[in-house]
Amino acid sequence: MARYEKWLGAGLGWVVGGPIGGIIGFITGSLVERGQNTDARNITANITEFEVNLIVLASHLIKADGRVSLKEIAFTEDFLNTHFDDAYTQERKQLLSHCLQKEYDLGIVCDQIRMNTQYPTRVQVIRFLLDLAQCDGELSERENYFIFRIAGYINVNDVQYRNIKKEPVITSITAYQILGVQSTATVAEIRTAYRRLVLQYHPDRNKTATEAEKKLLAQKFQQIQEAYDQLKG
Repeated sequence: MARYEKWLGAGLGWVVGGPIGGIIGFITGSLVERGQNTDARNITANITEFEVNLIVLASHLIKADGRVSLKEIAFTEDFLNTHFDDAYTQERKQLLSHCLQKEYDLGIVCDQIRMNTQYPTRVQVIRFLLDLAQCDGELSERENYFIFRIAGYINVNDVQYRNIKKEPVITSITAYQILGVQSTATVAEIRTAYRRLVLQYHPDRNKTATEAEKKLLAQKFQQIQEAYDQLKG
């Protein structure tokens, strides 16, 4: 992720000086409506508006091809935790999970990004979305169309978009990252991580989930199983 090393510097002016509460207000209201008043305060208290907008864009992109990839979820979480304050990893995880189950107005998101960031930052947003889309394989037609539309909304022209697409994808999510372990993890550590995730995502442990949540959990569970099968030797 070296090409994002100046991400925070590019976005900092917006984070500090931009409007607070735009999309965060909608998300907090939605959480309150679901009876998650305490969670709403905890989730949105320490995450900047800039991050929230990226999470909303990422959640829409993850769903764009009709399936939710655990690799894409892991990529998004890893990216944000690398480039923003890593003290709030759990809050970002909860917020992304929430946004994957909801639809928020992309017009608000794009308006805020367009009006409150410099052009280099908007290019980085598109670069992030392209890397996200390709972290679990090739860029699908639906993903490409979604990102192209977002580029237009935030005033990244089509020439620049094509140039960004030509750049090599320099990062991907591995089976180790899906299980949340280091590449140097022992067999025992891999097995422990796998069992923990199985307990979290197994359908029998989530019987009260909504149908949308159950679908997402089933997809996560399958990818956890695939990652473990790859690493267990």
